[in-house]
This record gives sequence, C-alpha cells and structure tokens, in this order.
Amino acid sequence: MTSKQKATAKVRSLDSADAQFAAAKGLVARLRASAASLDAEESELLYRVSTRPPTAEKTGRVAKLLGDEAPGEDDPPDGIRARLKAIAAERVDVRAALEIATQRLQSARFGASRVICGEVAPAYGEAVKALAAALLAAHDAHEGLLSIVAALNREDVAWTGALAPMQAHAIFGHNGSRLAGWLREAAGSGFIKSSEIPKELRA
Repeated sequence: MTSKQKATAKVRSLDSADAQFAAAKGLVARLRASAASLDAEESELLYRVSTRPPTAEKTGRVAKLLGDEAPGEDDPPDGIRARLKAIAAERVDVRAALEIATQRLQSARFGASRVICGEVAPAYGEAVKALAAALLAAHDAHEGLLSIVAALNREDVAWTGALAPMQAHAIFGHNGSRLAGWLREAAGSGFIKSSEIPKELRA
C-alpha cells in the first residue's frame, strides 16, 4: 500500500445489518411517540380544565337532591377527569414497555455491531498496518533529525536562534516511548507482528 492509498470500508447502518435491531428500533420509536401523544393530550386537557368557566359540579349527592341519576365517571364535567386518570394509567404502561423495549434495542445493537465489525475488520486491519508503517518511517526521519541536533549540541553550536527547534518529542515521546506503546498495543491486538517493531522500541 502506497502512501497515497487509503484503506476504505463501507460501514453499514445497524438497521440494515440486523432485522432484529431494525424492529426493536421501530418499536422504541412507536412507544416514544405514544408517550409524547399522551403528554400532549394531558396538557390539552389540563388547559381545558384550568380555563373553563366555573360551574356547579353535579356530584352524586347533588344529583340525589335534584332527583336525578348519579352521574357516571364519563359524564360532563367529570369526563375530562376520567380521561386524565386513564392517561396516567396508560403512561405507566407505556413507560414500562418503553424501558423493556429500550433494553431489547441495546441488546440488538451489540448483535448488529458484531456483524458490521466483522465486515470492516479486513479494511480496519489494513489501515492499522499502514499507520504502523507510516509511523515507523516517521520515527526513522525523527531519529535523523535528532542525530543532527545531537551533533550541533556536541559542538556547542548556538543553533536555536538560526534553526527552529523541530524535535517531535510531543508526538513520539522521549526515546520513542509513545510510539513504542502504540506499537506494542497494535502487536498485542494482532495487527502487526512484534518482530516488525524495532529493537529500540520494544522495551
């Protein structure tokens, strides 16, 4: 792989990778929409209750005095209150269902993620190998720069006023310690061979 080539991989969406995830995601979306609908209806009913003109409430006792039948729970003006009670009960059920559906969605996410990771693993591995090769080449170039700096310092040359100090210790670490750690991790994960790491970077 040349320096201009790049490892590429098409990463599919979780929905397209696993039908179970897509179904779980759809269920969560529907339940959230139901919860939002209940909230909106409740807000509207509470507004109606707070803004309607005050009227004498026909309770069961009042109906008895009037010689009328006792009002049912759904009769005005108690119909709104009955619906508010129903909404509260429905909300409890929707929230419980949403919690379970969300847990199922998270489980399905891991399954779909395994499918996608398996698909992109070759390209991912190639990208890590390419990065390792580029870092090693950069390390060699840095060592060349450090050797010049060391020679200037040995001769007690006042060079920093004429030449901008460009040592890349912040990138590679002193004695390549940062690069060495990254390379060891790459080797430990199986992306490169330990033998590919220069001896000075293996400690």
